[in-house]
Amino acid sequence: MHVVLRRFMVAAGLALGAVSPLPAQTVTASFDDLSALPAVDASTGLFFANGDSLLYQGVTWDTRFKVVGDAYRVDPVTPGPLYGIPHSGHYFVTSEFDDPLNDGLRITTNHLLTGAWFGRNAYYGFGAGADQVTIHALGGDQVLASVVFDLPDTDPGHPAPLQFVDTGGFASLTGITGYRIDRRALGDQNGHWVADDFSFVLASPVPEPLPALMWLGALALLAGHLRRRRG
Repeated sequence: MHVVLRRFMVAAGLALGAVSPLPAQTVTASFDDLSALPAVDASTGLFFANGDSLLYQGVTWDTRFKVVGDAYRVDPVTPGPLYGIPHSGHYFVTSEFDDPLNDGLRITTNHLLTGAWFGRNAYYGFGAGADQVTIHALGGDQVLASVVFDLPDTDPGHPAPLQFVDTGGFASLTGITGYRIDRRALGDQNGHWVADDFSFVLASPVPEPLPALMWLGALALLAGHLRRRRG
């Protein structure tokens, strides 16, 4: 292949490479790497567990998120059942306040939430908590799309192992500014749920194409070579 043609093809390849999308970056909020975690048999607000900040993994979390250790019990004396089971590590989150203030927790971010693990908690060995969660993708205050997930009671009287809630369908949306978690409460307790390992794909700017002048320069180089050959 002639050296000029080869140079042109290299320039074209660089231009195409410049507009190719970069590999997606992912991050998981596991809550086990927070800087001021409580003891495994205790709980505290995410704000305090994160060193007095609600910004964690590039996401701003609602003040009502509570971080809970895997040995925590509402009734430690009897003792009662464990409050919840993490999906990984030793910590998970739940909603902090009493019903109805623990509904509609928000996550503020433009990152794509691809999924999280949710399950039922336990109080004193009988039902209550929440049996369903709904995750809404938000554009401002507008609901763009929703995923509804029933929380199975796989071990009555005890917390349930967490199940994966797939929100990958949100990838088709544009203008996401955050998410809201609603729940359906049971009984006369506080309608809590347990969650862990929120997975996000980081939002990134669209790569800019190679400047048009570089394309024109490559084309001019090829055209000049062809003219010289004809002459």
